[in-house]
Amino acid sequence: MLAGNLLAIAVGAGGHRIGLARGRSITITVLGTAGLIAFPLFMADVFTGWMWNIGMFERAVIYPIMIGHALLGSGLATIQRHAATLPPAPPEAHVAN
Repeated sequence: MLAGNLLAIAVGAGGHRIGLARGRSITITVLGTAGLIAFPLFMADVFTGWMWNIGMFERAVIYPIMIGHALLGSGLATIQRHAATLPPAPPEAHVAN
């Protein structure tokens, strides 16, 4: 749970390097942060024995990871699709020294 949300933050922060749109990167970062914030609430609920809405807290930790993965996958698919439709770059002339 922690690793997935940390990964979402890392992917969102470095999204421009792999070509993700700015909005998609921000959304993934926000989702990872929300998951990290929900994690202590989930663990407090587990360890104290309250068992008050434990499923809701678990979903608050897991769903941001799943949504972040879906956004990442669809973003990468969009990048691939656009790259496949671009015309090939003309070959560069080789200049001998």
